[in-house]
Amino acid sequence: MLNFYKKFSLETFILFILLIILLALSPFIPKEYSYENHLFENLEVVVLIIGFILSLGKTLFTPLYDSIKFYIAFSIIFILMAMRELSWGRVFYPIGIGNSGEEIFIKVQELWYFDILYPLITILVIITLGLLLYFYYQSTIKGIDWNVPAVETVLFIILSILSQCVFDRELIPYLAPYNQNLEEFCELFAYISLIFICLKIKFTKHYIRINYFKMF
Repeated sequence: MLNFYKKFSLETFILFILLIILLALSPFIPKEYSYENHLFENLEVVVLIIGFILSLGKTLFTPLYDSIKFYIAFSIIFILMAMRELSWGRVFYPIGIGNSGEEIFIKVQELWYFDILYPLITILVIITLGLLLYFYYQSTIKGIDWNVPAVETVLFIILSILSQCVFDRELIPYLAPYNQNLEEFCELFAYISLIFICLKIKFTKHYIRINYFKMF
């Protein structure tokens, strides 16, 4: 069963305050910091790698053996997101500087491993979905509850929508000069929220108590 628990922890509060501060400061932060393969993009990769390490670590210390599948799936998710932030490796092949001062990279089709890139991504996505769906099926059979942190989940969803559907598409003309910074800030904190979800989710198993001495 999927349950959402509402607990506004100190670390989530600090995260929320930092997000507000950065969003407020975005007009004063150089736009160049949000360019591809620059400060904020690289910081996002670091955060995602930390998420990968922490999710793998959870497989070693989780009290419920069956939940290992969940944390392996999350580790794959973090790796895929890190690969995406690195433009699937394009950032390692710069070919020049554009008029805006942003680096230009080779096309993804020009990567030497392009032929296996998308099949590999597809396989990893299928494995991830398979692990999550199978564990959820196991949970329904074995009576395992998924206790998901509601605050972090809502924050992740909102920040992802703002990043990909609002700022990336420049839906608010007034904020157009700052969209790139706002997009990267929302992405960064969405990834941190995802780490919090991974660390705070709790799996509990209920046991059926049978009273053999009950008289009917």
